[in-house]
Amino acid sequence: GAPHREMPAQGAPRREMPAHGAPRTPPPRGGLSPRELTAYLTNADSLPAILDVYKRHGSSFNEINVATAWSRLGKARATGRERLDFFRTEEHTLLQLLQHTDRTIYRLDARGIANACYGLAKFGFAPASTTLRLLSAAAMPRIAEFEPQGLANIAWAF
Repeated sequence: GAPHREMPAQGAPRREMPAHGAPRTPPPRGGLSPRELTAYLTNADSLPAILDVYKRHGSSFNEINVATAWSRLGKARATGRERLDFFRTEEHTLLQLLQHTDRTIYRLDARGIANACYGLAKFGFAPASTTLRLLSAAAMPRIAEFEPQGLANIAWAF
């Protein structure tokens, strides 16, 4: 069927989303819906492009956007050296994203917890990091809600 397109709020500028998701250009400044933010994150194809979405719209990120950001950062094609250089260059913004993650962890569903765990670990955070420990604590009472792939992602992260 046809892809779902959200209706813009009355008086808001209309943003057409192509059938495959968000355009590969940086998102405009201003209010985007959580669904639009997820589309931009999903289509961002580099570490800087993913973090740019957070820099522009982090204050609008919900828990799903936060988990998606980590998932995408973990999956982005980059060598270990490129990730280290990126972390050094973007340390302040990445720490803001970590703090944002810490504030939203308990609103994540099982899939979001698994995606965030996997993304953080794949990006290079150690299992002892505060955010991964918080995600682990959030996962434990909900363990029955996880799909097998989610459990595998969490196990891999630790």
